[in-house]
Amino acid sequence: MPLRPKKRCQARILDAAETAFADGGYNGASMRDIVREAGVNLATVYYYFRSKSGLMEAVLKRRFGPLRQEHLEILRRFEREAMGRPVPVGKILEAMLLPPLQLMASPAAKRLAVTRLIGRIVAEPDAQTQKILRSQRSEVRAAFLKALQASLPHTSPADLQWRMEFVWGALAFILCNPRSIEVETHGACNPVDAKEVLTEMIGFFSAGFRATAKRRNRCSILAAT
Repeated sequence: MPLRPKKRCQARILDAAETAFADGGYNGASMRDIVREAGVNLATVYYYFRSKSGLMEAVLKRRFGPLRQEHLEILRRFEREAMGRPVPVGKILEAMLLPPLQLMASPAAKRLAVTRLIGRIVAEPDAQTQKILRSQRSEVRAAFLKALQASLPHTSPADLQWRMEFVWGALAFILCNPRSIEVETHGACNPVDAKEVLTEMIGFFSAGFRATAKRRNRCSILAAT
């Protein structure tokens, strides 16, 4: 069903803003470039989105909203399949990783725009960007942490959160730099093959989550350097 004129206009603005934010981050994105690419004037952007921050929030909601829903649906399905038992770590990781990695199988133009946006935003140090991002991810992060605590009850919440951050960081790098990975590995690794990436990441991070934290050993290593 064709979009109404208002929705078409908003979609053009969001498409242009998504590209600008993916290329330059929040601070580097130019509102002038966005309005030129969208074929509208600045007043129209502010009418629909009120501010640059509001525009960024709308862009993230459009992309992270469906991802968030998919994350939760997969996790809930695994919880039902577990029939009251803790969800295995590998399945939790699958629920974390599969939705964004499936974007790798999208048509090239959409894949590149969306994955670059996600990679850029996750790594973006700007405080406003991170505030918006937290609002989009808080429910998902809490659900995964709860599932991991049930599966790994003897691992401290701090250790689990550290390890979750390592997962998100690795995912952001893969999404943001797929070509770099292919070049650096001389073609041995194909970051666009979502199944391959998922298998490798689950295997690697499952071992990391199950590892017993030895804080004294870590401290002694740091003290010796």
